[in-house]
Amino acid sequence: MLRVMSVVAVSALAVSSASASSVLSSWNLIARNGVTSSSEVDGSALICGALTGASNYTVQNVTAPGNIGLAVGGTVSGGPISVNNGGNFRFAGTVSTIVNTNGGGNSAFDGTIPAQVNSALAQVASISSYLSGLAANGTLDGAGNLNAVPTNINGTLVAVYSITPAQWSSLGQLNLNIGSAQSVIINVPTGGAISFVAPPNLIGGFSQSNSNRILWNIPNATSISVNNTFNGALIAPNAALSVLGGGVNGTVVVDSIPQQIAEIRRFTYTGFVPTPGAASLLAVAGLMAARRRRW
Repeated sequence: MLRVMSVVAVSALAVSSASASSVLSSWNLIARNGVTSSSEVDGSALICGALTGASNYTVQNVTAPGNIGLAVGGTVSGGPISVNNGGNFRFAGTVSTIVNTNGGGNSAFDGTIPAQVNSALAQVASISSYLSGLAANGTLDGAGNLNAVPTNINGTLVAVYSITPAQWSSLGQLNLNIGSAQSVIINVPTGGAISFVAPPNLIGGFSQSNSNRILWNIPNATSISVNNTFNGALIAPNAALSVLGGGVNGTVVVDSIPQQIAEIRRFTYTGFVPTPGAASLLAVAGLMAARRRRW
């Protein structure tokens, strides 16, 4: 059963015309496949697969173009689900649960959602590929301190780190000395299953106020788990993310979320991304990879 406040004509999400940077700043959550959640997303969410569970969206405010609070390409079940602060609900599959649009939002069918998700993921994949190629200008010492001499890239002072899950698990705390950095990129090149279960605890420059300029780039992981407050955007287009506690303060872009029992909070990423020219050169490769995965 679908209960809505009102229904209007279908409007496209228009992600495909947005730059990769605006995709990261507009959507609080992007998932290529299914999401199972008993928690909330503070901003807007774009999901290609099924959405299962009682959950809430745009709890703080709507962040996406077209006033979209929640867009789901697959089935929607197991609610009730709430889209708040006047956010609109768009769906491309069967809705078999109550969906409340609070604050004046509306609900409508939009069959373009899967294509919009694929376009957004291709843009994010190009960003991830570019960031993976940046040379590290920072180090992690044995006491868990991240220190960098930021590089000026296109007018932005960017601190770049590369860390491994083994380094993470060996520490009691991870302290970011953000210094003069205007943006922080943390590349995690390791593949397979990655645990970001605490310890360590994130301290120092890892704060809510800095979360929108910190990005964790994890392109090769197949699964990721977090259980404590995790500050910064988490970009892992090929991973299944389990949010087991604490919550994520930042944009999340993943393949799927098999379990979400803590919040994804509205600190969408506004830090450094490649220039449009650099991103477009990589976007074709990202789109081709996305198509290969679908077929």
